[in-house]
Amino acid sequence: MYICAINQKTKFMENVKKYPKSMIVIHWITVVLFAIIFYVGTTLDDYEFSEANMNRFRTHALLGVLVALLTIIRYFIKKKNKDRLPADITYYSPMHEKFVKLVLGLMYPLLIITPIVGFIMVYQTGALGYDLGGAFPTGAKFSETLEVLHKILVFTLTGLIVLHIAGVVMYKVKTGENLIKRMCLLIK
Repeated sequence: MYICAINQKTKFMENVKKYPKSMIVIHWITVVLFAIIFYVGTTLDDYEFSEANMNRFRTHALLGVLVALLTIIRYFIKKKNKDRLPADITYYSPMHEKFVKLVLGLMYPLLIITPIVGFIMVYQTGALGYDLGGAFPTGAKFSETLEVLHKILVFTLTGLIVLHIAGVVMYKVKTGENLIKRMCLLIK
């Protein structure tokens, strides 16, 4: 009976062609937000962390927190819908499967951890009190350790995203299957 239930579940998952709409929407919102955050973040090195530039830093930080929250929401949606997800892709080899799972397995935690480290950077300056109506702290600056850690996380995450995109493209070239269809509302 247990084997029969597994076979029915597997057949159902093979018939599911797309992720749930909520996951698709969150995926593409996250893509757009990450692009904006990355761009804004690369320009922040040109600005001193000061009261005059606080809106730039605040925008970057708030969008980062939003990405972390969306990632957490997406995780719970995926867990809730685990029986209604598309079947796994056909892996070329056990090594390919491990690599894909490693890239995705690192990407999602980094979408949460990276903004948290950024938030801690701002918090340790005392500038959050400014957002609550207090004065901007005199001599506020980021911890060099946290700043380096944040940058390492950002560039690691960016590298994983590039690998993810390259993997989707390579999969299309090797197998002819368009994986974007699974994560897109507009493509049938």
